[in-house]
Amino acid sequence: LDKQHYFKGLNVLIQAINKMKDNDDFRVLVVGDGDLRDSYESLVEGLGLSRKIIFVGFVPDNMLPKFYNTSDMLVLPSTDKSEAFGIVLLEAMSSGIPVISSDLSGVRSVVDKQKTGLLVKTGNVDKLVQMIKYLLKNSRQAKLYGKTAREKVVKNYTWEKLGRKLESVLKSVK
Repeated sequence: LDKQHYFKGLNVLIQAINKMKDNDDFRVLVVGDGDLRDSYESLVEGLGLSRKIIFVGFVPDNMLPKFYNTSDMLVLPSTDKSEAFGIVLLEAMSSGIPVISSDLSGVRSVVDKQKTGLLVKTGNVDKLVQMIKYLLKNSRQAKLYGKTAREKVVKNYTWEKLGRKLESVLKSVK
C-alpha cells in the first residue's frame, strides 16, 4: 500500500466492491501497509464500505498462509505492466485458492485463464465485478480453479525446480 506499488490496483478493487455493496455475503481483507493506506482507508470510509473492506495491515510472511486459507479468492487488479509477475498470485495459488487478476503479459505467465483463475482487462471494473460474483456463486468451479492452481505451483514453482532453472540459465551464460 505504498507509492512504489501504486499499480496493484486497490483503487480498482474498491470501485468494484462499491458496485457490490448491497451484497452482504462477503468481506474483502486488504493485507499490507504503506504510505497510501490512509488515503485508501479514507476512500473506503467515504464510500461507506468500512464494514465490507477491512484493512488488516502488515502480516508477517509466516502468517500469510492462514489468510490465504481462509479466503475464497485473491483479487489482484493491477493497473499497468509494472506488475511484471505477481508473487502474491503464486502464494495464493499455492494455498489452493483461485485468483482474479489483470490480463497483463507477466500475469499470464502465472495465471492460466479459466484454469487456475480469471483474467480481466486492466481497469474494467464492471467485468471485475462479474468475475468476483461468478466465483462467489460458483464455489465448485472456484474450488476446481484453486486445485488446478495448486497443482501448477507444485509442478512449476517449488524452490527446487526454480533452483534447477536458475542453474541451467547460469550454465548457459558461461
